[in-house]
Amino acid sequence: MVLSREEREQERALFESERMRNPHLFERPAMIDGEPFLKWIGIEVLGSDQPIGYLRLMPQDFIVEEINRDGSISSVDTGPLIRDLQLEGSTYYAELVKVGISTLDAKTELAAALGIEEKQIGFAGIKDRIALTSQRISIRGIRGHDQLEQIAADNFFLKNIERGKGAIANGDLIGNRFIISLRTPNPFSSDRIPTIQKQVKEIKQRGFWNFFSFQRFGTPRLISHWLGHLLVKGEYQETTKAFLTYAAPRELPYFKNIRNELTALWGDWHTIQQRIRDFPYHFHLELQLINHLIQHPDDFLGALRVIPDQIRLWMYAYDCYLFNRKLSRLIQEGDVPMALPLITSFHPQEWEPYREFLEADGVKLPSRSYRDFPFIRVESRTWPTLQRAEIHGVVLQSQLAVFAFSLPKGSYATSLLANFFTLAAGLPIVPGITMEKVDAKELVGLGSLTPTLERFKAVLDQREQDIIGGSVE
Repeated sequence: MVLSREEREQERALFESERMRNPHLFERPAMIDGEPFLKWIGIEVLGSDQPIGYLRLMPQDFIVEEINRDGSISSVDTGPLIRDLQLEGSTYYAELVKVGISTLDAKTELAAALGIEEKQIGFAGIKDRIALTSQRISIRGIRGHDQLEQIAADNFFLKNIERGKGAIANGDLIGNRFIISLRTPNPFSSDRIPTIQKQVKEIKQRGFWNFFSFQRFGTPRLISHWLGHLLVKGEYQETTKAFLTYAAPRELPYFKNIRNELTALWGDWHTIQQRIRDFPYHFHLELQLINHLIQHPDDFLGALRVIPDQIRLWMYAYDCYLFNRKLSRLIQEGDVPMALPLITSFHPQEWEPYREFLEADGVKLPSRSYRDFPFIRVESRTWPTLQRAEIHGVVLQSQLAVFAFSLPKGSYATSLLANFFTLAAGLPIVPGITMEKVDAKELVGLGSLTPTLERFKAVLDQREQDIIGGSVE
């Protein structure tokens, strides 16, 4: 589903109108990833006495630059539109630089603008929405590079276009370089900076525990692993109902109320559609499910097949949750192997480490969902329990810490940063956080953000106004 700018503006205007009319329904506590939320995603061994580190105040506070298979970095810097069109082939490659939009949404918009199917756009990994990111993509099915030259969007641009053969597939990268700014509500205490510097040295030497972090579980609702659990059990109606109606603790009360209404309306698909259609961006996945159920009542499997990217994320999130639980248990017991298998496999020996958890969850493997969702990759995979990080630089100021580091693919920057801070993000902002603008690239000696920030000025100005006004994300 691709929304026009007019449709998004209409939804934004509705949000603002509703917020003015019912301000209490748009209030929630600051989202701090303390022990209860860590435990909810299976992590039980991180410290609780760390300072708060606030992430993603502005998208440029969280920079992700993909490290390609040849070792080159797709930077967020501006650059030439065309790199090389001399090679043979019908595939076009480009670097996608984006801000305030997820990779999946950018792919949807780009496919619509080019008049091709989404599957004709390939990428190696999904990059976050509230971030400034760059990644290499492949595009097939267009008549020529002139179509790419006409692409214009406020929240993404293409650069370094070249022609070749093949396509980029999921996982076709070495890793990512991160430049992340964390803001603290209070100045660092006199002993905290030496403590962080010591921790940095230790992680350089031994690595860090490779937990799957919060974004893997669907922020802010954090229910992807629960939905994956239901899918693995083959409970497709329950999965659909949970996704549509569960009022998660971190959701705004306004949306919690809507989801509670949907519970009472369950089965009346037309009325549910009418209730949420004024929010086509916020409920875009929900609307896709409902639109299918209007045409095919009670076909919950078919409804879920309409959103394959999400089904994959939910299924794998359950793997990640079990991995986090098992790794926490092993750390507490003091005997941690170098890697653990993931359960989306046909091999019983790879389910064995999780037998206790699977029995408690009522899960029997292999799951019928492996057959019902043929786009799910079912194969033997292991995940390292300890991960190395190449730390390029750390700058610590009064209420600001900037970390620059590279991680192998699949590793989470927030898993590393959780060794130093109790992380927080989202609105409302934690009291005491300043809105000081920083050029994180310049601070750590990796260039400057100025040209890129100018290119995305409209999006970033709107983000700043949303923060000042306390608007929803």
